[in-house]
Amino acid sequence: MSDRFIQRMSRRTVLGAGLFLGTSWALKSCTAATAPSGTTQANSSSEPNAGGATGGQVVTASFPGTTENLFRDKLAPLFSQTGKGQLSVVPLLAFEQVARLKAAPDNPPFDVVFLDDGQTDIAMKAGLIQPFPADRSSGFSNVDSSFLGKQGLAPIFYMQGVVIGYNPERVKTPPKAWEALLDSNLDGRLGLVSMNSVLGTSFMVEMAKLKGGSESDIEPAFAALKQILSKVGGVAANPGALSTLFQQGEVDVAPMWHNDVLSLKAKGIPVEWVVPESGMIAARYSLNLVSKPKSGVDAAAAYVETALGKEAQSILSASPYYFVPSDKTVQLDAAITEKIGAKTSTEFIQKANVLDWATINQQRSTWIERFNKEVKV
Repeated sequence: MSDRFIQRMSRRTVLGAGLFLGTSWALKSCTAATAPSGTTQANSSSEPNAGGATGGQVVTASFPGTTENLFRDKLAPLFSQTGKGQLSVVPLLAFEQVARLKAAPDNPPFDVVFLDDGQTDIAMKAGLIQPFPADRSSGFSNVDSSFLGKQGLAPIFYMQGVVIGYNPERVKTPPKAWEALLDSNLDGRLGLVSMNSVLGTSFMVEMAKLKGGSESDIEPAFAALKQILSKVGGVAANPGALSTLFQQGEVDVAPMWHNDVLSLKAKGIPVEWVVPESGMIAARYSLNLVSKPKSGVDAAAAYVETALGKEAQSILSASPYYFVPSDKTVQLDAAITEKIGAKTSTEFIQKANVLDWATINQQRSTWIERFNKEVKV
């Protein structure tokens, strides 16, 4: 190993490998637990399988970190109370979920996937997910019409905003815009996250747009990245790992999810956040039934319905999660309202920028490969 490589690795802490190993173990465990036994065919919702369309196990994918905790600690007990089944959670990033569905479309490792707008579009076009039976849902009536899924898919479950998080004890002048990340005074203290994540791609696209690019032209962002590369203190494999870098004091400023900043702040970590002058980027996520759920459509849909219910939506909007629920009747946490001025999901989305993920998807894989090569994730 060269001295140069040792120096590079010590400067840019890379997290995520251990998490992936844990993920692999969890996936194997869940797959074994849901091994088909009299598996119900897709859309045969009136014929529960031996695994149980009622009272069986529903395997849901989740993002690692805060969302995984939400699913395990809150949604799983709520779903269990319905008597429709038990919840098993597999933490994976969205593109990994879609990749695993593509690898086994007739023997899917999940019954429900949790995807951002971009991966939802990919999964829909590939026939990997199916429409949600809205006629059985009471939660649908409280969802803002702009959050209803395409082609009858399940509606948005929650949203997040990309903001600038910073350590006020070390960054004395609060940043106001994304351009502040180019400040030479931030040398060695900037945190980034891989473009595998929605957060990482959103930041790069936004940086490109500020430099004259667009969702189809990210070249200006890579040019800007070259300028700030020497200032990077850590590159995380996912947003949860980025929060860990922040918590450990290895980075002091970074593009972050608004709710991750609030979660760190609630733990006593010195962190503040600002909405960039160019506006907050919003990311939206949905729980969707896979095309051939082993648990059966009834059980999988019952889990999604639980997530759309008033109790679940109220839980995810409050401490320690701080997500923005799609239920327009749920009041956002005061910490969100104070910073953004939005009291509901409808007001939140009106103040945010939503990226064109259908366009981004056309080149995203190439961008991820380039980012990983040039930044050495």
